[in-house]
Amino acid sequence: MMKHNLCIVLLLLSAIVGAAAAANTSLEEQIAVTGVTVNPDALMRGDTGTVTVEIKNTGETGVAISRAELYPNGISVVNDKTYDSVGTIGPGNTMSFTFTVRADASDGIYYPIFYLDLRDSGSIRYSVPVTVESTEIQVNIVDAPKTFPANSEDTIVLSVGNPRGNSVNGVTVTPTGEGVASTQTAVFLGALSPDEEKNASFRIQASQSTKLTFDVSYRNGLNEHHASLTIPVEIGERAVEPEMVVNNIEVARSGSTVTLTGDVTNAGLKDAYSVKVTVDDPATPTDPYPVYVVGGLESDDFSSFEITCLAQGASSIPLLVQYKDEDGETHSETVTVSLSSTEQTGAGNQVQTGGSGVITRSGPQTVTRSGGMGMSFGGGFAQVPLLEIGLVAVGGVAVAVAWRKGYFGKIRDRIRK
Repeated sequence: MMKHNLCIVLLLLSAIVGAAAAANTSLEEQIAVTGVTVNPDALMRGDTGTVTVEIKNTGETGVAISRAELYPNGISVVNDKTYDSVGTIGPGNTMSFTFTVRADASDGIYYPIFYLDLRDSGSIRYSVPVTVESTEIQVNIVDAPKTFPANSEDTIVLSVGNPRGNSVNGVTVTPTGEGVASTQTAVFLGALSPDEEKNASFRIQASQSTKLTFDVSYRNGLNEHHASLTIPVEIGERAVEPEMVVNNIEVARSGSTVTLTGDVTNAGLKDAYSVKVTVDDPATPTDPYPVYVVGGLESDDFSSFEITCLAQGASSIPLLVQYKDEDGETHSETVTVSLSSTEQTGAGNQVQTGGSGVITRSGPQTVTRSGGMGMSFGGGFAQVPLLEIGLVAVGGVAVAVAWRKGYFGKIRDRIRK
């Protein structure tokens, strides 16, 4: 009888233990990790970020939770005691746990362990991948001059790119440098997605040779970082500004009026604006073309012009070319046109001066004399060789008449006899 009762007790104890074990197993299976968020997606070394784990009770009964922890496993956990006491999560409910972590380790992927301690025994463990990646954003020069004319504005263009696998925010570029002034105190680019690039343009004016530093600040999550680029600023002249070149000049006189024609070319690397051509002292601009307005001239572009002026007694005329650069500043260049090879006579024809390279076109009162072996004609009938032409004509008529009357045949017969 005693043996029979002992068996019954053992069976009851086994059932109780089995039921308890089944109950514990079902409690663990009720809790599911439904989401994990790491912010920022990738931490740079030294960054502070957050790891958030969300759980859900998928069962029909409440589950009592004693505590929740995140075991470091390579990175530091700042608030490891935050969830020492949790409570019960009801059926169908969710609960989230946020831990602050710090990336003290070198670059790589780490797996801190989320641990959930159930009050009625049992626990849940879940590995959370955290990436530490310290690649910085890149700053490069897109366009910058090699030399800077003193106190003249120049444009510098930078490119800011994000080679990281996660976005960065609040990207701002700020220029600094002794003796350097910028129209923009800073350029805000905002967010940069992975592999995205944006340009920042600055108008820079330098008063001395110095170094110009561009500081690029940005945020990775809540962590502020800086990247910088320093370029030398050398004060000096350069040939990129507009440069006016005048050629193919022709000079024509009509009484006291001198007409200048030619071409003006922009030989610089930048466009010229409000280009106009006129003459300077001792010449006086006069109608009909006292000033010739060309307008804008792009680099390597040219335009023809025509100017009329008075230059009584002058041996040369200063040809004045005025223009504005892209900053609106006015510049001028002067070309001297020589008149020494021309003299007052009758009406003439177009000839070219020898040696000077300047083409002069004569008018009713001008002739230009040139060296060489060729024949040149003057500007009026006084210069035409009428006597020579008349003698040649008379000789030709006489020869023709003598031939027709047979005088040449008679002379030939007499010679034969």
